[in-house]
Amino acid sequence: MSDKIYYMPYDPSHPSFICAQFEYGTAGGADMNKLMKDVDHEASKGNIAIPVWYQPGRRNAFVMSLDRESVYIRGHGMAGFRSIEGGRGGERIDYVTMVDRLIESGLPKSFSGKIKLFNCHSAESGLVGSDPECVGHPFARLVADEMYKRGYRACTFYGYVGRIDSFVKDGSGGKHHYVRDIVNGKMEEIGRVSQGRIQFKPNPIPVYSPVALLAPKKPGGFLARFR
Repeated sequence: MSDKIYYMPYDPSHPSFICAQFEYGTAGGADMNKLMKDVDHEASKGNIAIPVWYQPGRRNAFVMSLDRESVYIRGHGMAGFRSIEGGRGGERIDYVTMVDRLIESGLPKSFSGKIKLFNCHSAESGLVGSDPECVGHPFARLVADEMYKRGYRACTFYGYVGRIDSFVKDGSGGKHHYVRDIVNGKMEEIGRVSQGRIQFKPNPIPVYSPVALLAPKKPGGFLARFR
């Protein structure tokens, strides 16, 4: 049984699927398979991580067997956006479609593990403007409420603050995923991704107003930079 599932919820028949392959898969050769570097890093720590790609109309044996593990939803995100992107310029899917595909892949309703929206700014609200994808609410909030509505009552949900490393990198604390921010005109490491992870508890009856919902506050650390 795996400890982690890296889930890529992108349709292989979509015209921009190649973008997700370049980002997470083997397109472009072995050197482009960055996700496997994360898998190898987990193995070095004694953990098991398994990449899973969405396949329309098919259940996945690993997803069906999940019990208490962690599911990492991969993709690029922006604060307050209802959608994530499968690689730069790739398919953009909203939270409902993401949940549809995870369920279609076979996630049991008894799953009591963690759903981690491993996307930049997934714990952050955003200002509603001209972009129709920006609804103001954190992506993790939207997913948590949608999955609760679908009957997933035993699992927990997490979003992330800031610009997070998609893949493990060397840093001040060794090989980890880090949060980056522009400091004095340069992109710099400002903390580990785990420091900016925030739990979202589902609203039994979610009501989304035009006013952006703020992510739950968590004291200390570098999170104050994003408040």
